[in-house]
Amino acid sequence: MRNAIIFSIGNELVEGLIVDTNSKYLSEKLKALGYYVVRIETLPDKLDILVERFRAGLLEADLLITTGGLGPTEDDLTREAMARALGRKLVTDEKIAQELVERALKYYGKAPESVKKQAMVIEGASVLNNPVGTAPGQMLQVNGKIVLLLPGPPAEMIPIFESIAQTIKSDDALYTRRIKTLGIPEAVLMDEYKDIIYSNPNITVATMASYERGVEVRLTGSITVKEEIDRVASELLNALGEHVYATDDDSIEDVVYKLLNENNLTISFAESCTGGMISSKFVDIPGVSKVYKGSVVAYSNEIKSSVLKVPESIINTYGAVSEECVESMAENVRILLNSDFSVAVSGIAGPTGGTEKKPVGTVCFAFSSNSFTHTITHHLRGNREMIRKRSTLLAFDIARRGILKWLRQREVSKE
Repeated sequence: MRNAIIFSIGNELVEGLIVDTNSKYLSEKLKALGYYVVRIETLPDKLDILVERFRAGLLEADLLITTGGLGPTEDDLTREAMARALGRKLVTDEKIAQELVERALKYYGKAPESVKKQAMVIEGASVLNNPVGTAPGQMLQVNGKIVLLLPGPPAEMIPIFESIAQTIKSDDALYTRRIKTLGIPEAVLMDEYKDIIYSNPNITVATMASYERGVEVRLTGSITVKEEIDRVASELLNALGEHVYATDDDSIEDVVYKLLNENNLTISFAESCTGGMISSKFVDIPGVSKVYKGSVVAYSNEIKSSVLKVPESIINTYGAVSEECVESMAENVRILLNSDFSVAVSGIAGPTGGTEKKPVGTVCFAFSSNSFTHTITHHLRGNREMIRKRSTLLAFDIARRGILKWLRQREVSKE
């Protein structure tokens, strides 16, 4: 495999004001393209430091990628630093400059002279069109090495990178399958299914456990063993059954959306401790309006009773965090919003509010359909954020399992 170095540039990154998500995205993509990321560096907007680190990178790696520092302000120095590191000139592309001026006039009513800075191109570089923002990317071939300059905002960086990904793909590209699971601990999964997982020594196995995504098994190898990787993945999928909630790039919300969309079905949510997090995740999916009716964020008991019509007797007897309460929430929000299915969640996210019988991390879930309602309680660990995010994942999982059960019942009734 070829080596790659990623430089994330910006004082806001160094100072911890924003999180570097670009490097995570690029590292995952580069592995599949045949590059091993030997180092990720976060650098400030200082010309001498940038030049020094770029020169060092050019000696070590086959591919250098920078993100950030391509804007119009004085502290955007990536172009200048890379030009100096390469010993090349910066040339203003008049066509790009004019386009930037016209775009600025259209959207802002004025065009500061500084916008033309983004039209400065390193001698010999190919300009990479930015379909979202103003700063174009640049790509250079330097003594058999590739240098990519990409903008910092992920919404701009990602489409530019995707447009040239196949261009930089090496002959050593890797092939990866990802199996995403819930309801089975990592240690149990790797022990009980080790004969399948480790059946081919040419396949590299990695696992990743996360409270947001469950346990993921990654199977990676040379593109030459693609068929073997697919075989192992297929056997593992069959063995794990409904523990598998998604594969490869799909998320659990993607899977729920596809199940609903392919069967012309709809869903709604009733949320308490998640405070709209489930709905927010779901509406990130383009076209979700076809299957999503809406939600009620019933954070207080008053709203549970007045809007979702949960009987006060249930809350007084069993509590707002109970399977009886979420069952009523789910059934009533499904009727209220006229959806085929619904999911309800109520829990104690902490850090206070727990009791001996219901400690912090107690979260109740319900799935409702026109033929059955299923409830379950999970006892989650972690801080408030972790509990809420884990609850969101589990809410989608109870939806996935409930929809699959309902579809199976429908098929049986047709026979």
